[in-house]
Amino acid sequence: MNSIDKFLSDIQKTLKYDRANNGGHHDAKRACTQIAKLFSNNNRHLGALAVSISDYWLNTYVLQSADLPNEPSEQNIERIKAFQNFCDADSDADFSILTADDWENLRDFVDDEAETLDLDSLQNMMGLILANGALS
Repeated sequence: MNSIDKFLSDIQKTLKYDRANNGGHHDAKRACTQIAKLFSNNNRHLGALAVSISDYWLNTYVLQSADLPNEPSEQNIERIKAFQNFCDADSDADFSILTADDWENLRDFVDDEAETLDLDSLQNMMGLILANGALS
């Protein structure tokens, strides 16, 4: 199992655990907040960058959803998967779900945390940002 498969499996476990501990009731905000924390913990080596990305996902896509009770949608799972692939600097990943605004925000988040990132991570992330047209 590669890291992205493990991450997706952990998301499913988080959703099941949330339902099981709340009488079978799904609370999208609570469950997605736990997924955002999972993302941050999964990328703790990136420090505040991981928190910024997870907060962005939660606040921009999940909490603004027109169908909040049914979150996380498959599309939003694909988004957080793309963000995880970005953190993993997986240049072979499919990033097509990310918008130009997403890439600009990722650029800004990386710029804000550049001094705290190891050089390899910084270079790899900036390479992905450049490849996706968000470097100006």
